[in-house]
Amino acid sequence: MEEAYAAFCAGDKVAFDEIMRKFQQGLIYFLQGYVHSFETAEDLAEDTFVDLLLHPGRFRGQSSLKTYLFSVARHKAIDHIRHEQRHPAVGLEEVAERRDDTMGPEERLLAAEHAQEIEAVLETLPEEYREVLRLLHLERFTYEETARVMKKSRKQIDNMAYRARSALRAALGKEGIVYEGL
Repeated sequence: MEEAYAAFCAGDKVAFDEIMRKFQQGLIYFLQGYVHSFETAEDLAEDTFVDLLLHPGRFRGQSSLKTYLFSVARHKAIDHIRHEQRHPAVGLEEVAERRDDTMGPEERLLAAEHAQEIEAVLETLPEEYREVLRLLHLERFTYEETARVMKKSRKQIDNMAYRARSALRAALGKEGIVYEGL
């Protein structure tokens, strides 16, 4: 993707579309874990891409483009949460399900129910545990990339990931949910 970014910086607008297609869904899902609103997550992901569009020179290649985008998105989510805490909005809570078009309706429903059960248990964990698990398992970041996004050392991420998995396994076990992905 760094090649696409270089092409974008050189004026190729199609390269920017390619970057968006590659990272948009993952960013939205990652942000949804912070803000608990699909629509807000979409807005924050869009803001992240707007930043990239308006400030193409900020990414200097010290990490992967994916790591950079997720780090920017994380900061936007934290800023949004702080703003919401100071200025709470009044309105209905939005609930949206992540859809996979390759599954049939029944499979999608079962997968969504299972994902909701796991997400509900995940929400009982400390925020850092949720974040490290989402980055490592859902976004498939490396431990080094996760460390950069979370501004921690590799060793801290190793320890946190171990503790987070243990806590999630225990919490899932209490709910009677068996999950092989840990």
